[in-house]
Amino acid sequence: MDTSKDFRILMAENALLRLESRIRVWNLNYPIHKNKALELIRKAKTHLNAVKYSYLPLSYLLRNDDVIQLGLVGKELAKEILPPKGVEVPQKNRLHVAELKYALVQLVGLRARLALGEENLPEYAVDIIGVEVVSVLKHPSAKNLYVTRAGTPQYGFNIITNIRDIKKGEVRAVAVLPPQEFFGLVSEAMYCSDPLPKEYVGKRPPSELIHVKEVAAIVEQVVKG
Repeated sequence: MDTSKDFRILMAENALLRLESRIRVWNLNYPIHKNKALELIRKAKTHLNAVKYSYLPLSYLLRNDDVIQLGLVGKELAKEILPPKGVEVPQKNRLHVAELKYALVQLVGLRARLALGEENLPEYAVDIIGVEVVSVLKHPSAKNLYVTRAGTPQYGFNIITNIRDIKKGEVRAVAVLPPQEFFGLVSEAMYCSDPLPKEYVGKRPPSELIHVKEVAAIVEQVVKG
């Protein structure tokens, strides 16, 4: 398996660089132990670099200690850098916090994405999950955009979309891509399917039900930098 060119590993590498940049220039409204966080970043880099140049078959890669340790380091980082309970994040910092969460998802979930198969597909490089749309509002500053909230019993996402016919109660797949800000509001994921059966809530739908070209185009753009 050519791990050096695998989209999943390259996306995790990109996320780790984003994370390091955010930690080095910390300007959020809660303190962190920066030295400890940067030491964890160094550990994550070591593990990820070892994975990238391992060239192991997938069956061995899934049992590889560096893959496993990377996920554990990601969980440690989450404890260090995410907002503590009870801390309200101001609007101006919400994109930064969303970027932290996205990067941590990339690190913690790498092993699960590798388990999708040996084929090097761009859509395998991000988490894709079925969610239920729980609210739909017009964007206050953009005529053709909608502010939605969607999720599973475990996860929730704020998603800005231009899908005109999106409805509360629908189930759709979302791709957890690098967050973006649209006219002052942060979008944490992108819808990437038509309406789905409710059985897909909390699960990754099969590729034939996903708009893979849209997801792949963004993944390829991120990896190219």
